[in-house]
Amino acid sequence: MTRLFALLLLAALFAAAFTGARAQDTPKQTAPVDYLIISADGLAEVASEWAKWRTDYGRVVQIVTLSEISKDKPPSLDAIRDTVLKQAGGEKLTPGFQVLLLGDCPVERTETYNPKIEIPWLLTPQFDSNPEPSARVRVPTDNYLADLIEDDDHKPDIAVGRIPARSAQEARIALAKVKAYETAPAGPWMRNLTFFAGEGRFGAQIDGMLENLFTQFAERTISQAYNVRMTYANIKSSYAYSPSRFSQKVIEEANAGSLLLCYMGHGQIDRLDNMYVKVEGERLRYPILTGDDVKDFKIKDGKLPVMLIIACETGHLDNDGPCLAERILFNESAPVAVLASSRDSHPYANVLLQKAFISEITQNHRATLGEAIMLAKRELVEAKDPDRKQLETMAMFILPKKAERVELNRSHISMYNLCGDPGLRMRYPTLNMTPASTGKAAAGSTADVSLKVPGTAVSGEGAEKACNWKIDLELQTRRTVIAGELKTVPEADLASADPAKRKAAEDIIAANHATSNDKRVANFSSTFQGLKQKMTKEELINELVYQAKFDNSLAPGDYILKVFALDEKAQACGFTSLEITVKEAPKKD
Repeated sequence: MTRLFALLLLAALFAAAFTGARAQDTPKQTAPVDYLIISADGLAEVASEWAKWRTDYGRVVQIVTLSEISKDKPPSLDAIRDTVLKQAGGEKLTPGFQVLLLGDCPVERTETYNPKIEIPWLLTPQFDSNPEPSARVRVPTDNYLADLIEDDDHKPDIAVGRIPARSAQEARIALAKVKAYETAPAGPWMRNLTFFAGEGRFGAQIDGMLENLFTQFAERTISQAYNVRMTYANIKSSYAYSPSRFSQKVIEEANAGSLLLCYMGHGQIDRLDNMYVKVEGERLRYPILTGDDVKDFKIKDGKLPVMLIIACETGHLDNDGPCLAERILFNESAPVAVLASSRDSHPYANVLLQKAFISEITQNHRATLGEAIMLAKRELVEAKDPDRKQLETMAMFILPKKAERVELNRSHISMYNLCGDPGLRMRYPTLNMTPASTGKAAAGSTADVSLKVPGTAVSGEGAEKACNWKIDLELQTRRTVIAGELKTVPEADLASADPAKRKAAEDIIAANHATSNDKRVANFSSTFQGLKQKMTKEELINELVYQAKFDNSLAPGDYILKVFALDEKAQACGFTSLEITVKEAPKKD
């Protein structure tokens, strides 16, 4: 028995040794970290909550506090960068690697920082774009932690964003907004793009050029499937709004919910520009959006837009007091994230950045906010945009030297920083709808419009039962067309001492704004005709056929047929558009 026990024991030890050798030969593979949280020491608990949220959605997260980087004293920015580079996989960067900085910037010109609530950013040798050369200052940035490859191109190699919280309460507000946005019900808000702008005041020629650039950009670059709304603080524009109610209108538009909320114009640390009205030689001033106005954001149900502020100073995170971007981020009902400039910016680079960022979102549907911003910044120096040659030609009137334009673009890569989570999962339509039609129709006629909807199950008759989607069709004019009548009003009436006259003038301006933004054509109707099914090798294709009727009163011209689909549980949506040319109705003999 003893000999048998010994043999069994020997066999067990041999088996254990053999198994251990196999495990050592083929070590368990672990996924590399793709989401790093650098946390100020006092915000480590919130960092863990943030990490759990990202981990639950498939990210591989690592948290590093400042005290873990250096136990003896607050780590230098170089030490923090070394930690980022190590976690990112060294020179062979992990694809999709992103960094969230959880902590505020030190106050401007402060030599030391508080590691409990602050993480430093780099004061670069680049200068801002203050129009007075003697007043220019150096640009601070978080891009130092994003530009990891030593190639002197200033381009970000990874995405970096900052939650500039000085307390756990602020950090949790930002996290709650991220959660609300990423889990918000699908709906029409996901196709809304809300723009507002201040008057350039660079001179009539440059201002006109900038307005024309935006009009062409909105028409040619942004898919017609999106709903674009514009409010412009220039009383002479058809998109102007009542000066005394301008801020209220901007917030009202945002409160309706949208994918993006974009401002372009002048700005200051804690506010945007003013709208001006000339009355009897006097310039009356009305605010566009101030820091105090931020409390009026009441965006519900997680329909929080990403806000792009193309202006000076509004991302001045190292100010002694909250800048506008911080006020917005730490308001639970305001936009979910803000991309803003740390110092004075320039209209040339601003136009390039705005166009690139919006294209990354609306055309390329980048999965995360950080990826969209990283690629938009890279475009500033890579110049891959097909429209870039035309933009450079126009810029030569302002900046004739190419070297000067190149350096300006590099400084704006540093200047614009993300006040928000780079890992924010952007909300896009999940239903891939393909419209099919001849694209031509005659007034007074009907035409079949087919929508190809892949991957939907069929379980009954009719579109709603078959696909569980609510389908809406709407005919609109093109964005450059204003279908209704605009009225004129004397500027002096907007500041009249007579309340009735002032209200009447403001109502006319508001009506013009509504007419300019409302592109819908009323004399159009559609009815569902039936469902066709076809199984391909890859998936089931459902083709929904609608009959569109074009009324006799519809003026000949180019129109956009917009389609929006929402599933019955509001978990997914899709939207698309189809260009239709309507001709005159044939004459009866």
